[in-house]
Amino acid sequence: MASGVQVDAKCVDAIQALVKGRKFRGAVFRISDDMSLVELEKTYDPSDASPKADWDSFTKDLPEKDCRYIVYDFSYVHQGATKQRVLFVLWSPEYSKVKSKMIYASSQEGVVNKFEGIQRQLQCTDAEDLEYDVIAKQLAAHTAGY
Repeated sequence: MASGVQVDAKCVDAIQALVKGRKFRGAVFRISDDMSLVELEKTYDPSDASPKADWDSFTKDLPEKDCRYIVYDFSYVHQGATKQRVLFVLWSPEYSKVKSKMIYASSQEGVVNKFEGIQRQLQCTDAEDLEYDVIAKQLAAHTAGY
């Protein structure tokens, strides 16, 4: 990777469990304090809640002043049909440290390349960017209408 940050094998295993086995609904990843390794921070199990409630529950624990990578099996309705996309989100809040933003941004491409099955990538910098309806609208704009 351009930044020299490596991806822990546990991260790749978690993504495979999410993408292929639908074992998780989502996962949060962080870069270690020494900025050498992407680590699995937390996984989220599927629930019976609505897609919006699931997403809101998933995103409420994200740090307000630190970056994270998010992978999430996002459900939304487009033209009356339920769609699912595996999202990769770079959470880079406005008030996080510049060094953190730079490391996360420069490592993103290498991380995504390690994670098979990512269907869309987004970057979110504030709570509004993370709102369910905002993301669903972005996804619908890139969804074929058939």
